[in-house]
Amino acid sequence: MDNIKQAWGKVQGGWQALDKSKKTQLVMILIAIVLVVGGLTYITKKVDYSVLFSEMEASDAGLIVDDLEAQGVAYKLEDNGTTILIDSSLVDKYRIELAMNDMVPENSIGFEIFDTSSMMATDEDRNIMYQRAVSGELERAISTLDTVKSAKVILSMPEDSVFVDQENRAEASASVVITPRKADISPAEVQGIASLMAGAVDNLPQENIKIVDNNGNLLSSAIGDESINSATLKNQYRDIEASYEKDMEQKLIETLGPIYGMNNLTVSVSVAMNFDAVEEEAVQYDAYGNGPVVRSESVQANGSNMTTEETGGNDNISNVIVEGEAEDGSSYNRTVNNEIDTTTTHTIKAPGTVTSLSASIVYNGNLNLDQSAQIGEIAQMTIGADQDSIVIQGIPFATDDANEDAPIIGSDFQEELIKAFKNNWPYAAGGIGLIILLTLMMRILKKRRAADDEFDDLYDEVEEEPIQSVVKDDIQAALARKAAQQAAEKEEADLKLQLNKTMSEKENKVKTMAEQNPEMAADLIKIWMKEE
Repeated sequence: MDNIKQAWGKVQGGWQALDKSKKTQLVMILIAIVLVVGGLTYITKKVDYSVLFSEMEASDAGLIVDDLEAQGVAYKLEDNGTTILIDSSLVDKYRIELAMNDMVPENSIGFEIFDTSSMMATDEDRNIMYQRAVSGELERAISTLDTVKSAKVILSMPEDSVFVDQENRAEASASVVITPRKADISPAEVQGIASLMAGAVDNLPQENIKIVDNNGNLLSSAIGDESINSATLKNQYRDIEASYEKDMEQKLIETLGPIYGMNNLTVSVSVAMNFDAVEEEAVQYDAYGNGPVVRSESVQANGSNMTTEETGGNDNISNVIVEGEAEDGSSYNRTVNNEIDTTTTHTIKAPGTVTSLSASIVYNGNLNLDQSAQIGEIAQMTIGADQDSIVIQGIPFATDDANEDAPIIGSDFQEELIKAFKNNWPYAAGGIGLIILLTLMMRILKKRRAADDEFDDLYDEVEEEPIQSVVKDDIQAALARKAAQQAAEKEEADLKLQLNKTMSEKENKVKTMAEQNPEMAADLIKIWMKEE
């Protein structure tokens, strides 16, 4: 305890010994460290929750929550406890564990209901269990469809009896409540659900199936409507034609593109198909001209001593009887059946026959007649169309409109970037804020450091000033005295030089005057002498 108090006292003493700028710097550094560590901890420890199960029953949700708490897995509940969320990295693993432990919540019971059937179950019990099993299997099958989120099936199956004729037996009926994944479910999808149920339940016609959605809207009113099937077939046929047109256009582009340039051609193909299934049967008689052939002949004769006479003519004559006179009564009967060669041809034409095919080709530039004919021949052999149904034009392409209508390059990348920013904006904002905070702290520390350096320099100058000022005054005084002495000596020398120069000039002038006027010079000397 004493050691702790001593350590705390040292810390307080060290803190009190620091000046204000040092304390500010230390506090800012500690705040930055706490923010950085806190931000990194939040980012690394943040759990990304994903849906484990949704729209669960309360009992199933309770079992899953108990198991999660037993394993120590963090979870969240939403939608009044019907939706369970856990860490996205554990969703698949935990679902596999539930499947292995047979804990996956199932709202429907299938044929596994017979796995736990009792030996004492009666036929009535087994019939009810069978009806529940079929209903559960249908619910599972319908729920696996992409357009159906969940389904509830109610079956009404009549009792079988040996006293009921198969033709007059009662029919089953079914009611289905589905929750679609999208706003509208197409009539074709409803028809598919009805067909699925009719095939799974014995003696269940489609008109006995009623399908409604979770909002109570009747969806089965279109079951058996031929117009809906016809519309579906028309859409399928149109898709086939569009696919065929696309294939022909691609063939033309691949053939003409390397010659005239991919960007210099615009190709459009139009096709019309006959999707009628045609079945023909043709019968041709005596196709090879062989005439009739005797297939069978019958001859009868009665009595004795009779005479017969053959009748000439065509062999096609049958039941020819010739009677003659004789002593006793007599009769003759001859029957000939002829057969003619017959050829029967049975032809079935598959739907999807191309009835007409046309194409238009536009070249970016001008074309002469030879070039147009050349392109037409190539197109005719490529797609198998008649020459008259191929139109070729050479027209320069417009560039201004194309540039205006051209999509913005990188638009997909921009959309992805915006989407990523929307999903991760808290992290981006935190990172930007942290960078701004660190930048401000660096600037503050830099300014503080510059101020401290300036203060230290000033402090050092103040400490050295008393000693340096004394020495500096003595040196300056000595230098001043020496400079004054040198100035005086220089001034005296200049004065002497000037005086000597003046005297020399006067002497020279007097000498010159004496030489020029000796008499005047003598008189002047006499005057000076008298004055003295």
